[in-house]
Amino acid sequence: MADFICCRPLVRKTRYNPVFIGIIALILSGLTEAVELKYSPIALGPYLELVRQSNAYINGASLDVQTAIANKEAQSLYQFSPSVSYNRGAYQNQAPYSPYTTPESSTYGLSFTIEGWGKRDAREKLAQAQTEASAVQLEKIRTSVELQALNTYIDTLRLGLMLKSYNEALAKIKPLQATTKTADSERFLTTYKNLTEKDLSFSALNLLNYSGDALQDLPYPRGGLNFPAQEYNVEELIVRGQEQRIEVLSLQSAIDVADKNVTLALKNRNVNVYPYIAQTRTPQYQYTNGVSYTIPASPRDITLVNSGTTYTAQNSISLGITIPIPINNYFQSADLVSTANQKLQYEMQLRDLKVQIRIQVLQAFMQYSVARDMLVEAQKEHEAAIKYPNKSPILAIMDKRDKEGALLDAQANHLKALVNLWRQSANYSVPTL
Repeated sequence: MADFICCRPLVRKTRYNPVFIGIIALILSGLTEAVELKYSPIALGPYLELVRQSNAYINGASLDVQTAIANKEAQSLYQFSPSVSYNRGAYQNQAPYSPYTTPESSTYGLSFTIEGWGKRDAREKLAQAQTEASAVQLEKIRTSVELQALNTYIDTLRLGLMLKSYNEALAKIKPLQATTKTADSERFLTTYKNLTEKDLSFSALNLLNYSGDALQDLPYPRGGLNFPAQEYNVEELIVRGQEQRIEVLSLQSAIDVADKNVTLALKNRNVNVYPYIAQTRTPQYQYTNGVSYTIPASPRDITLVNSGTTYTAQNSISLGITIPIPINNYFQSADLVSTANQKLQYEMQLRDLKVQIRIQVLQAFMQYSVARDMLVEAQKEHEAAIKYPNKSPILAIMDKRDKEGALLDAQANHLKALVNLWRQSANYSVPTL
């Protein structure tokens, strides 16, 4: 926001010592001769559009919005977290006896997560609130950068019009008869014209600070500063500011995010459960115990060996579930206290902000009233200088130029005070210049 001093003009005329003026003009001339400055005319609307498109802070906030949207999509998903397992065995390093065999079974398992009640919904609502808060933050940054660019544009436009005023006055003096008075006046106007040219270049360079790399030449503002005086009901401005100021909307969105955080902290205390299912496959195998039997017979004994038992292939299924016991939740509440206090902090800040907005609107209204009165007075003096010129041509030219310069200062002050009043009362319009 631009800073204003109540009851004082924003642009003050300063009387310079002629020697000092000459030295400064010489220094500035030497500096600018080394750098070629090229101007390109641009109106306020196209310039602000370039600022919105190319300013790094605005684009960065826009990327934050895109990140928040992507995060919302991720947070809206069910977190099943499935996993699979495989076991093979058992293997025996040493068999109890020679015919002993061990079946090598294969076990396939699947486990997953079932989230606690309400977790996903709370997480999704929090992500949605964060997305909306990011959009408000984008608008807050955009209006802040735009205001700085607008005030710089007004200052630069004033200097451009002031330069035009000096050139017109010099053009009127040149045809006059050469006298000491005309020579002094011409020298005076030329000196201030040169100083204004340097100020214009400096201010035009400031305009490049807000437009990124979109502009290669110095922007030369187009238009005028003659904006009609306005009348307002200050109480209506206060109410609108307290309800619609971007800072209010930003804090309200922060409160909403904090509220959703409180809900999520509560829902996160609901435990997750972890079901699993497994299948064990055992191939066919034969089991022998190595027992043999001898039957006495003639002419010799007969020895019989037990062939053992043959087991067919087997499949078995097992089911289970793991349920954590959240003992810690019953002994601490730090997560709930932290989120609740964060919300309370934002609510207190919002309360104080509305008090501050009332003060800021009243101050801006006072500043605008002074700037408006000064504009009316400057207009009267300028009109009087035109209607009732001095009988001396040179004095008439100098007086008219002086009143014209004072009028340009008053118009710039009035316009900046008006924009400040608009912003303080949540009016983000751009004046037509």
